[in-house]
Amino acid sequence: MTDHHFMSTRVPTKPVSNAVHAGYDGAAKRDDGIPLYGMDKELADKAAAKFDPKMEREAREWIEAVTGEALEGTLQEALKSGVVLCALVNALKPGVCKKPSTMKMAFQQMENIAKYLEACSALGVPKHDLFQTVSLYENQDMMAVVTNIHSLGRVSGKVPGYGGPTLGAKLADRSVRHFDEETLRKGRAEQTFLGKGSHGHASQAGTVDTSRNIGKMDKVRGIDGLGTDASVTAVGMGSHGHASQAGTVDTSRNIGKVDHVKGIGGLGTDASVTAVGMGSHGHASQAGTFDTSKNISKVDHVKGIDGLGGDGTTTAVGMGSHGHASQAGTFDTSKNIDRTTNIKGIDGLGTDGISQINLGSHGHATQEGMGKMHGTREIVHQTFGGAAAAA
Repeated sequence: MTDHHFMSTRVPTKPVSNAVHAGYDGAAKRDDGIPLYGMDKELADKAAAKFDPKMEREAREWIEAVTGEALEGTLQEALKSGVVLCALVNALKPGVCKKPSTMKMAFQQMENIAKYLEACSALGVPKHDLFQTVSLYENQDMMAVVTNIHSLGRVSGKVPGYGGPTLGAKLADRSVRHFDEETLRKGRAEQTFLGKGSHGHASQAGTVDTSRNIGKMDKVRGIDGLGTDASVTAVGMGSHGHASQAGTVDTSRNIGKVDHVKGIGGLGTDASVTAVGMGSHGHASQAGTFDTSKNISKVDHVKGIDGLGGDGTTTAVGMGSHGHASQAGTFDTSKNIDRTTNIKGIDGLGTDGISQINLGSHGHATQEGMGKMHGTREIVHQTFGGAAAAA
């Protein structure tokens, strides 16, 4: 028995394209029979899409009117050699273009087209209105050729000495303006349009259009003139019509809570104390606060205190049990022992202000007699006295 090995092989496939490839017979061709493929075909299609038959007809009629000759065939066939174009610019301004070659050779005809383009620039045709030589000779972009002829027709109105027909709108005349130094200085100082904005002001003035605003306060009463003379506006006054809180609270339905309280007539209206300040006892102070009618007299049975404390004198408590406001009579001296009875030489002492203690043992209140220096003083006196006499 033999083993069979099966191997799968992948066959490469070619990419499938939906593009239809046309041959020579099916390809688009130019007027000269050359087929168009790829980008050439796309450019030809764009040129054909923007082609304007009306502009071509107007350009053809203007060329015939200026040169005085009828063009044969299509416009591209009539202008391909460049001879007609050179005759056109020379008709506008003689000698502006060199004499064209009448030879049928391609490079000679292309040279004629180049001479025409140089003459257009000399007459004032803008550079962007010129075309490439192959655009006409190979019929690649006839719309660019037609646009150039229309531009030349507009410029023809400005060519000095030419009075023939023109093509298209008339070109505007150049207007040169001269300003003096003062005007130029004002212009440099003027706000630019970018700075002013669409409302025409350098500030925000006029930014908001209020011409169509709705008058939201037209039907509100009592606001005539408010806010124009520095008075309070309606918003500031509020619904109660005052700039303050006056009238904010409606007191017309308040209940008089003290209507039945007696003895408060006029209180609080003339700077007097109100009923609340006076209290239930009817005084602004504490007078009458305590009821003393039932107080018990605790000193009714104390003798010798009649009138005390009523006329500024010392009360019974202040005088004490000895009946004096001072300490007089505080001590009982009736039984004191006289401790200085047997001391001699103190009669009268202490009665004139000097006590025995202050006199001391020498019997003086000063230091007089404290030392026995009588002999010494005498000797010193004699010694120094004699010396003084000798001198």
